[in-house]
Amino acid sequence: MAEYSKSREDQLEKIDLTGLVQDGMQGVKKLWWLVALLAVLFAAKNWLTVSRGYQPRYVASATAAVTSAASEDADYINNQTAQQMAQIFPYIMTSGLLQDTVAQAMEVDSLPGSISVTAEDGMNLLTISVTGLDAQAVYDELQVVLETYPQVAEIVLGPTSLDVLDETGVPSDTGKAYAVRGSARQGALKGAALGVALMAVYVLTRRTVKSRRELKEALNLTDCGSLPLVPKKRRKKSAPRQEICLLNSRSVPQGYLEALRKACIKIMAALEESGQRVLLVTSSLAGEGKTTVAVNLAVSMAQQGKRVILVDCDPRGAGVGRVLGTAPAGPTLADVLEGRAAAKEALQPVQAAQPGSLLVLHGSKEAEPLLCTARMEELIAKLREAADVVILDTAPAGVLADAAVLARSADAALYVVRYDATKLRQVRDGLEVLSESGVHLLGYLFNGDRPGHGHSYGYGYARYGYGRYGAYGGYGGRYGAYGTYSRYGQASLGEVGRRDKDGRVIRE
Repeated sequence: MAEYSKSREDQLEKIDLTGLVQDGMQGVKKLWWLVALLAVLFAAKNWLTVSRGYQPRYVASATAAVTSAASEDADYINNQTAQQMAQIFPYIMTSGLLQDTVAQAMEVDSLPGSISVTAEDGMNLLTISVTGLDAQAVYDELQVVLETYPQVAEIVLGPTSLDVLDETGVPSDTGKAYAVRGSARQGALKGAALGVALMAVYVLTRRTVKSRRELKEALNLTDCGSLPLVPKKRRKKSAPRQEICLLNSRSVPQGYLEALRKACIKIMAALEESGQRVLLVTSSLAGEGKTTVAVNLAVSMAQQGKRVILVDCDPRGAGVGRVLGTAPAGPTLADVLEGRAAAKEALQPVQAAQPGSLLVLHGSKEAEPLLCTARMEELIAKLREAADVVILDTAPAGVLADAAVLARSADAALYVVRYDATKLRQVRDGLEVLSESGVHLLGYLFNGDRPGHGHSYGYGYARYGYGRYGAYGGYGGRYGAYGTYSRYGQASLGEVGRRDKDGRVIRE
C-alpha cells in the first residue's frame, strides 16, 4: 500500500513569493466586490451621518498690515513684529487676556467663536480668523479683535497698529458640501481598507493546493496526471450547465481529451500490473469533480475495449446520471441492496461507450444506510467477477465515512484534488482516512489545472489544444477515436506506447 509522507505535517508551509502574488490576484478576482461594497457602505454611512448632523460653521477673517513704531528699518521691524504677534498669540489666548478684553468689549460672558492668527512669511501681513456657529456674531467678534489685539500685544511688543487690507464681511456657510464630500471620501477609504485587510486574511489563511508540484513534494503518492480546466457554459439562462463528458466529445476541448486519455492509460496500466479490478474514486471535499472524473474514466476505459461497471455510491450527490445525461431506467442501487431486484436488472448499459461495454448502477438516497453493510460488500464482489474494471464513485473522504468503509472492498483508490479547492492538510486527512482502511492508494489526479498557474507543470495546452490542436488535428487520421491506439483497444495497456518505424512497440 502506498504511503503518503507526513514528515512536514507540523512545519510551516513555505511562502513562495510568486505563489503569494498569484494567490493575491486570485483573491482580488474573488473578493473585489467585497472591497467595493464596503467602500460604498462606509461612504454612505458617513455621508448620511454628516448630512443629518452637520452644524454650519462660519469663518470671518481679515488680512491686516502690521505697523510698528518708527525706526531706521521700518519694513524689517514691521515684518518682525507681525511674526512675533503671531508667535505670542497662543500665549495671549492661554492667559485669557485677549478673550477677557474681547468679551468685555462685546458685553458677553463667553466668546461666540474661536480666534486664530497666522502671519505670512517674510511679510508684515497678519491674518486673523474667527470661527463659530453664528455668522453675525463671529463677524462682530472679528471687528473687536482687530481693535483690541494691538492693545494686548503692546504689552510685549510695544506700540503697534493693524491696517485692514481685506476682510470677508459677514460670512456665509460654504463648508457643508465640502464636509459632506470629505466625510464620504474618508468613509470610502476606510471601507476599502477594511475590504483589502479581509482579502489579505483570506489569501494568507486559505492557502489551497494550486499545483501538482505541491502535491508531489508533500505526498509520497503517484501522480496520475492533470486535467485542465474546462469552463462550464450555459447556452441559455434557463438551461442547465453542460457537463464534461466524453460521450459529448464534440463539446469537450481536445486538450482535456488528450489529458484524460494519458491519465486513463496510466491508471489502467497500474491496475493491470497488480491485477486489481475495483477502483474507488474520491476526494477531500464536494465540488472537486470526482464524479466527472469517475464517469469519464469509465467511458474512456470502455472505449479502450474494457468491460466497465460504474457504481454511483454517493447517494447524497447522485451525479453520475447528471454527467452521463441519463436517468435510472430501472432498479437502482437501493433496490439491489434491499433485495427488490437483482444486480443484472439494475445495470443500465451505455451504448455510446463502445467498442467495450459500460454498465451503470445508478444510486439513490435510499441506498445511503446500506452502503456500509455486508450486502454492499457482497454486491461489489459479484460485480468484480462480471467486469474488467469496477469504478466506485463515493462520497468525499474528508467529509463522510462512506469512502473509508467502501475502500475495504476496493482494490485501489484514486484521489481527486481540484485546483484551489482544498488545503494540503485536508488532502492529508482524507488520505489518512483511506489508508486506515487498507486500500492501495493508486495516486492522485489533479483536476481543473490552470497551465502556467502555481508552478504547475505538464503540457500547458494553449486554450486546451496545440494551436488549433496542431499535429493532432481533431484526433483524426492519426488517433481516430483515440486514433492509432483504437486498434489496440483489446491489448494490454502496457503495450500501448511509442512505436518504431516498423510499427513495433518500444518498451520503456
